[in-house]
Amino acid sequence: MKGLKKYKKLIIALSVILGVIIVCVILNFTLFSLKKVDINFKNQAMIFTEQSKESIANNSAIKKGISIFTVNKKNITQQLEKDYPYLKVINIETVFPNKIIIHCAEREETYAVKASDTKYFICDAEFKVLNITTTYYNEQYNPILFLGLENIITNSNRVNAGEFLEFSSEEEILKNIGTSLLKTNKTVSMQRGLIKEIELTSSIDVFTAKNMPYLIIKDFNDFQTNIYRIDSLLAEKFQYMFASWSQVVYNPSVFYKEEIENSSLSLNDIPEDYFLDYILQIRENLQNQILMRLEKI
Repeated sequence: MKGLKKYKKLIIALSVILGVIIVCVILNFTLFSLKKVDINFKNQAMIFTEQSKESIANNSAIKKGISIFTVNKKNITQQLEKDYPYLKVINIETVFPNKIIIHCAEREETYAVKASDTKYFICDAEFKVLNITTTYYNEQYNPILFLGLENIITNSNRVNAGEFLEFSSEEEILKNIGTSLLKTNKTVSMQRGLIKEIELTSSIDVFTAKNMPYLIIKDFNDFQTNIYRIDSLLAEKFQYMFASWSQVVYNPSVFYKEEIENSSLSLNDIPEDYFLDYILQIRENLQNQILMRLEKI
């Protein structure tokens, strides 16, 4: 009899466990099944309309009806960013019992990376390819022309819109440029209005005696700034650059103060493009001090 009672207790216990499992499964595919997807843009969306947002929510990577616990957020992110080149998924939020919110931003055209005379990659600051074009017009408020990358892009012949440019070298430095520019409180549209072109090149560093990459940056007055040791304090160097531009180019009386004080030169005698006889050199010494000088060409 004792054995029979133990057997009955075991059956009851197993039945309870099985019942709980069945209830959980039913809840998982009813109450916790994905029914709603909301799209939330963190910045002002210029390209993505309400219809576009609906299209994103109905993307094939988002499988309605599956358990909210099995939603593969990584796959959704990868598929959406591939299908919509201008989309950046920031994070995907789970809202119980049956909803997810895709928090995203619209990527901004930051650079026009020259790959050849007939190929330009329109990229955001992370070098995600948003568009590919055969021509580019270097005009104010267009993406900043980026030169000097032709020989280090490794996927130039196979990259498509929605994918990232890959580099054989300097990748970390290149991706730090956009972040550093934003730290100067210059939005992407402001950057495009000020910077005409950026070129990555290299030279022997005066302090380390090593061949080091540096940036040549020109504004729309063609005033040239060279920034050295770009792997360190880059945001601060950009800040110095913009501050100097406002003095050298847009406030020439300050730039010419010494010449005016030490000679008979008057403001009327100064040509409008006098600053083009100089290059602004911004570098950093071994004590991490930023040094600037105007160097006559």
